[in-house]
Amino acid sequence: MQTVLLLIFTLGTLVAVIYAHRVLAVRAATVRQVLLVRTVLISVGALFGAMMAWRYAQLGDLSPWLVFFSAFGVTHVPAAFILWLKGLERR
Repeated sequence: MQTVLLLIFTLGTLVAVIYAHRVLAVRAATVRQVLLVRTVLISVGALFGAMMAWRYAQLGDLSPWLVFFSAFGVTHVPAAFILWLKGLERR
């Protein structure tokens, strides 16, 4: 049951990853800004995902890949939320 819930959570956070990177390309003023923000998001997401996968793989029977991708997605949720709010502000 834990694996199913983690899978659902992971899919939700990966939607945030896709949304953040797609909208960022439209909202950023320059290509340099897009590359910088994407580099930071991907780097922080990969590091956080690796640390969480390493930590939780030792504790239980959760798939390390699901833990990695859910943690990777969690780091994108604030950026996606901010971009969504900025989109509401423009309307």
